Amino acid sequence: MQKIAEVADQELVWSQPARLKQAFELQAADEVGATLQFQRASLAAGEVEDQQWTFKREGFWHPQITVRVAGSDANLAVFKPAWTGGGMLELPQGRLLRFGAANFWHSQWDWSDPEGNPLVHFKSHAGLLKTEGEVGIEPVASALPELPLLVVLGWYLLILFARDSAAAAGSTAAVVAASAH
Repeated sequence: MQKIAEVADQELVWSQPARLKQAFELQAADEVGATLQFQRASLAAGEVEDQQWTFKREGFWHPQITVRVAGSDANLAVFKPAWTGGGMLELPQGRLLRFGAANFWHSQWDWSDPEGNPLVHFKSHAGLLKTEGEVGIEPVASALPELPLLVVLGWYLLILFARDSAAAAGSTAAVVAASAH
């Protein structure tokens, strides 16, 4: 796999090669630059370069997403969702990065630094059977040691948000249909 920082100025596209599998590949110059594979529910494994992580949503009243080095029980980072969407990523040494919608329709999302400067952009295209999206990396983000993590974790979050939206729409439709009878 290529280093994300080396292909940051190229077109980067997350795609879902098989419609019925929750597995995704980040394509960079016709090569796979990263992978994300959902194993069960919210548990997923991400890989890029020589790094591997697991991501998992935990908690009900105070949900969070843990980021762990694959095979470890210790959290490397923790993402705390905001009730309005998006949230904050707590990195080692107390560093914080924000993940939030970049447009009204929530089809574009950004990682940004504490001052609000965008670092990594995501633009998702949710289809009926497949989900795809583009990643854009700001030049200043190429030097960040956590850039590979941001590219994979951001896509993981977008997939979770899409699942949550679909589940909410499905339950709303069921309530409306039940009340119509």
